[in-house]
Parts: sequence; structure tokens; C-alpha cells
Amino acid sequence: MLNHYFKINETTNLNSGVMYQFGKVGNSNIDYQNANSPDPVYYRKMPSYFSSLYAKDKGEFSGDFTPDYENAAKSKALFLENSQIDWAAMYQTNQKQITNPDGTTHYEPLQSHYVVYEDRTDDKTFSANSNLNSQVAPNIFFDGGITYTNLKSHNFQNLLDLLGGLYFLDIDTFYKGDQSQSDLQNPNRQVKKGDTYGYNYNLLANTIDVFTQFRFSYNKVDFYLAQSYSAADYQRDGLYQNGIYATNSLGKSDKANFENFGFKGGFTCKISGKQSLFFNAAHLTRAPSLRNTFSNSRLNNSIVDGLESENISSAEGNYVYHSPKLKLRLTAYYTLIKNTTKTSFFYAEGIFDNGAGYDATDAFVSQTLTHLNKKNIGAELSFEYQISATLKTTLSAAYGNYTYDSNPDVSITNDANAAKENAKATFDFGKAYLKNYKQAGMPQQAFSLGLEYRDPKFWWIGANINYLTENYIDVSPIARTAQFYINPANNFPFPEATSERGNELLKQEKFDSVALLNISGGKSWRVYRKYVGLFMSLNNVLNTTYKTGGFEQARNANFRALNQDVSSGTPSFGPKYYYGYGRTYFVNLTIGL
Repeated sequence: MLNHYFKINETTNLNSGVMYQFGKVGNSNIDYQNANSPDPVYYRKMPSYFSSLYAKDKGEFSGDFTPDYENAAKSKALFLENSQIDWAAMYQTNQKQITNPDGTTHYEPLQSHYVVYEDRTDDKTFSANSNLNSQVAPNIFFDGGITYTNLKSHNFQNLLDLLGGLYFLDIDTFYKGDQSQSDLQNPNRQVKKGDTYGYNYNLLANTIDVFTQFRFSYNKVDFYLAQSYSAADYQRDGLYQNGIYATNSLGKSDKANFENFGFKGGFTCKISGKQSLFFNAAHLTRAPSLRNTFSNSRLNNSIVDGLESENISSAEGNYVYHSPKLKLRLTAYYTLIKNTTKTSFFYAEGIFDNGAGYDATDAFVSQTLTHLNKKNIGAELSFEYQISATLKTTLSAAYGNYTYDSNPDVSITNDANAAKENAKATFDFGKAYLKNYKQAGMPQQAFSLGLEYRDPKFWWIGANINYLTENYIDVSPIARTAQFYINPANNFPFPEATSERGNELLKQEKFDSVALLNISGGKSWRVYRKYVGLFMSLNNVLNTTYKTGGFEQARNANFRALNQDVSSGTPSFGPKYYYGYGRTYFVNLTIGL
């Protein structure tokens, strides 16, 4: 990073800089071909797979419940004995045992059926900016700036370990012929450690951001007015000619261009030396994220149909009180975000209409939501009181209501149809009825009470109890479409799909509230005129188990599949959950030299 500071005159400064940043992120996983899944919790290995079985449908009606409890018990026992990944078995699958003349054995590597790989992202970013600050009058200040950013994001699969094998074949075994090829330019390529395979592309982005702001400062009132403009273009540059999208994967895509504007204003009312009021409001448009611009960037150059810039309106008000003993802040806010886009990928059973001539009703699909609106309303309180010279208490509270505020459009892409003649690859599933469902990913209400003691002899200890509530699961949009209630075998509604049962199945799960106790403390010393500091913290002291989030699986893509799975009592495709850490420790020692 290089910076330049230019003082034009006593009231005006120009600061400029350039920056270049590069780095890489890799998330490892196991890839496999012509072999069973190595995942110990793969659904066919679970007891629930056997205890949730149903017979084939009887015409338009559901088949009978036919659980296999004997195999369920065997599966449970086998899982409890082998609940971890069996690395030795994968090595053995990748090798051939050879018997030597003296009766001993050795292993020779074969084509790998299992490998370890990583999804890699290597980013290179160049940025240049210039900001002007000037006092144009005794009470008026001007700020303005421009920033240019260029991003090249290289995304690819990197083979890390052949697990004792000789090579891995760069194909997708779920497809046949040319469709199975990751790169038609190099068919049936044998890849080894350090090779790129599977997918390989660059995401390119150029953005320009410009803003201006006027600030007005007076004895009792400060206020400001600001405006912004931004321009962005996104592009995908495919480095492989994928066999599914032979004509729409290699080379550069069309550019997705966005121009956006924003306006912001606010004022501060200084009631007294201890009290003040702050108000801010903004309306702006914002380009969608680079990754949500392309419907399936790993395979093709297609840009999401109907893609628009996000539209954001927000307002907040704050009351602040500061005194030597008491600090208080009260905030109320409102935000409405329109036209967001969201893309996800999953395997769906019973999603397509077999009666319409499709080869199968099951498929691995990409799901794109457009025109998704989100509304966030809430209030926050922070309170700090100095009880004595050594004792302080704190209180904070956040009360929010974060909901979806629209019924977004849903499109489903079936990659298997893309290379077929006269075959439809993208399907319009209409609206997903998500309005008034809760947004997932965070507790919408949180409360914290703390007490801290600081001793004159330079040690301190504090404790906080935090209460988190109103945290919801991420719902499946496809299960909230009209198509969800249609039988893929005959294109008629399921006879058992009543509104009452639908409401039961699709009720959004709310996680249990949780209380967490955290303790922290520290001590500092002067040793031979050097500063020595010790800090320690203990989080989740009571080792509480709690869910932090989760999502509904979309594999049961129609009413009957979900109803049967849930009615079995041991669903194979129930929700997936994320859990918070148990008791954790942290110790930090600081020595000043």
C-alpha cells in the first residue's frame, strides 16, 4: 500500500493511495468416483434410511409404510462402531494387493477412487482512491472521494492427495459421454497431486465508487447531506470447456453492468453537554454480489435472468446520555432491502414432472431466487453504570424482528438437460411464499448483563450472562411453491395434501433460547520497567449445548416425499443444524520490550 498526503492549503487536504492485495482460501473435501460415499453419516448408512421406508405409490395414492427395523438396528450398531471416516479403507480401494514369491504382500497404486481436494479461491485486488477534505466556510465542511477497484478471482478445484493411488480421472461420473467431461479441450485427463480439475474459471470485477458530502456544524445542531454513485461490471472467464455446457462455458461471458445511486442525510441535536439525539436516513441502490450474478459459475457463463440492483431504504434514531457515572444509548432502526438474489445447489427428489416426458423426476439442480425482499425492524439499548470506583455494571438489549417481505420468484436449472437437443434446462417454479417468514442466521433478540471489578492493584475480573432467543431455521423456498403440492407422476395435486397438513410440515422451526455465562479477567505488572500483561477468558462456562443455526433440506422436493419422511418419525432428510462451541478457554500474555 502506498499513500500520498497533500496539504493544498490551510483548509484543504487531498489524500490518495494505491493498494494491491493477494491471497488464497482453500476448503478441503473428499471426492470419489465409482465408489460408495466415505461420509459416515451418508443417508443410506443411517438407521433412519431403513426406518422411514415406504412402498411404491398406489396409483395416485401414497404407498404403505414399510420400515425395516432389523436393518435399522444393524445400521445403528455399525455406525456407533465406525462413526469416523475410514481412511484405511479408502487407501485400500485405491491400491491392489500383490503377493510376493516369498509369501509376503505389498500394494501397488491404481486409479484413485477417493481423493482429497480443495475448493480454492485465489484473489488479486488492485485499488486506487483519492479523497478531498475542505472547510469551505466557518461552519461548512466538504468531503469527496473516488475509488477504483479491480478484482480477479481465480476459482478452481485443486487435488491435494491421491490417497495412495496413481491418478484421478477428471470426469463427472454422474453423466455419460461428452457431458461427463470437465474440459472437452482435454478429455479423460489423468490428474495428480497439485493439478487443477473439475472446474476452473476467473471472476472479473471492475467497480468505481464516487461520493460527496457536506457537513454543517453549529452550537446546538450538526447535520450532513451525502450522495454517492457507483458503476460496476462483472464477467466470468471460463478456463474449461465443460461437457454439459459446451457452447457456454469456455471464454468470457457477457458483462453484467450496474449503475447505482445513493442519498444519505442526518443530524445531531445537542440537548446539553450530557445528552444528544442522532437521526440518519438513507436510500440507495447496490449491485448484487459477484457470486450471485451467475446462476452456476462453476459450469457456465449464464447470468441470472431478471437480475437487478438491490434497493435499500433505512432510517435510525439514537438517544445518547453521558455522565461520569452513567452511559446510556437507545437506538431504533428500520431497514428494507428489495430485489436481493440468492443461489443454492442441492439434489432434489420428485421435483420434475415425469408425465411431461422428462427422463427422471429426480435431479441435481441449482435454485435461484430473485426479487427477494427483507425487512429489519428493531431497537437496541446499552447501559453502563459505575457503581463505585472499582465496580461497574453493564446492560445491553437488542430486540429485532427480521422477516422476508416478499414472495420471490424461483427458477430451477437442471444441468443434465442442458446438452440435450430440444430439452429445457431452466424451469420457472413461480413464487415461493416466503413473506413474513423469519430470516435465519442470528438470534433476533439478545440480552446481556455484566459485572466488572477493577482492583487498584492492577487486576480485574468480569462476568457476563447472555440470553439469546428468537433464532429460526433457514426455510426451503422450493417447499413454499405451488409446484411443491403437484405429483410429478401425473401433474395433479396430491390427494393427501391438505392445507392443515401443509401448515404443519412447513411451520418454521424456532430454536430453543439459550443462556451463556462468560468470565474474563486480567492482571498487569511492571517488571524492570517493562509492562507485562495477562488476560484470560472462559466462555460458555456451563458448557451449554445449543443450536446457532440450521437449514431445511430441500431433497424432499414435493409434498408426498416430505410428508412420508416426517410421518415415519425418523426422517432421512430432516433439518441440518449448526451448534455453538462448548466451554472454551483463551489466555494471552503480553510483554512490552
